[in-house]
Amino acid sequence: MQQVIPGSWSFPSEFGTPFLSGELTTEVHPSSELTSRKSERVSLEMGAGLRQRGGTGVAIQILDLSTDGFRASTHLQLAKGTDVWLRLPGLEPYQARVMWAKGNFVGCAFERPLHPAVLDMIVKKSGRP
Repeated sequence: MQQVIPGSWSFPSEFGTPFLSGELTTEVHPSSELTSRKSERVSLEMGAGLRQRGGTGVAIQILDLSTDGFRASTHLQLAKGTDVWLRLPGLEPYQARVMWAKGNFVGCAFERPLHPAVLDMIVKKSGRP
């Protein structure tokens, strides 16, 4: 729901500067970066392996997963644009690219999307209801 409050300009003010009283709205528009997801994310907690190019695999915790990517907790310091390979239980490694990193959290996009049936299988294996 949007509420619009009309207004007007007044000049000069008692402080020698113009006052702006314009139209205000209570509608919030989140940035497109936050709303531009290609597919729905599934929240889950699951251990997995992650490897950087030329590196050895380390254990990470997957926090959410979709056909297009994942969010994870890791001790690695990964920069945006880094290529990584995610090893989910029972599957071959999937190549992904780090899209953002903040503290111990990273968000990665798969180079090729997971098939929806594969995502369903992973979710079931995670024990998520």
